[in-house]
Amino acid sequence: MNKLYVALNLIRLLNENRTVTSTLVADDMGISLRTAQRYLLEMSHLPGVCYDDARHCWYMTEKYGLSESYLKQDELAVLSGLFDYAENILNNDFSPILRKIKKKVISASNRERVVRFLKQDSIEFDKIADIFAEIEIFIMNRQEISFLYSKNGKSYIIQPYRIIYGDGFWYLAGGKGGELRKFSLDLMTDIKPTGKLYDEVPDGLDSAIDEAKSIFFDSGQKVTVECIMKQPMSDYLRRKRFFPNQQILEENDDMSLRFSFKVGSALECTKLCLDWLPHIKILSPDSMRNYLVGVLKESLDSYHA
Repeated sequence: MNKLYVALNLIRLLNENRTVTSTLVADDMGISLRTAQRYLLEMSHLPGVCYDDARHCWYMTEKYGLSESYLKQDELAVLSGLFDYAENILNNDFSPILRKIKKKVISASNRERVVRFLKQDSIEFDKIADIFAEIEIFIMNRQEISFLYSKNGKSYIIQPYRIIYGDGFWYLAGGKGGELRKFSLDLMTDIKPTGKLYDEVPDGLDSAIDEAKSIFFDSGQKVTVECIMKQPMSDYLRRKRFFPNQQILEENDDMSLRFSFKVGSALECTKLCLDWLPHIKILSPDSMRNYLVGVLKESLDSYHA
């Protein structure tokens, strides 16, 4: 089991219950009693986490807690200890990012809330937590799975590759016969291993995910799309990459930009361009422009129907 996941769950149990036993941890996390005892012993060095010999339980002292929106100094000590614990048990690849997150969290908790994020709410993680953990194991073991997809009532057999978060939802990216498919985790039921294993994740999948700007990406052959972006939206493209593999090709006298990006499908291209209408215009290829125009005409016709 992922050790950082274990640490976060133990802190959650301590904060919610104030006292926990190895039996409670074993039941909550679905592990053996001996494993639960080992996890708790490893956590006992954190500030505020103590063991009661008389009651045979672990507890968090009264002055510690993580229930309020802003962390107090004693609560920061607990969180700081948790980050140190995570850095010690994870490999060196995670150390820099953990130190960076620790610095940001502790710094943000000692000042006014000057930073706000505008983002779409995500689906409640509790709804897909069990499926998430189950699929995570199948991916690590490279096991082919079958499942029922409630969106269309169909059954699928795929090789699970990656779990992806996008647009407020959790997805599974998987394949069968060389075709990449994406499925919402909250719509997957009756998940079972088929008994077959697969050798490897397709080349380029991780880079395709890293470059993707929406869930409609494709890891196969990419198509280069050229567009014009007019003012005032062109200023945003000068400051940041909003499109996969975005490149500015030409700056015009009217401050508009000719730029290019790469997509795996017309649907992905349309999804990316819709947010920029009416300031964006697809120059090429014709297939991408015609697809977007068709979507817009169909939408307009529906208003006149």
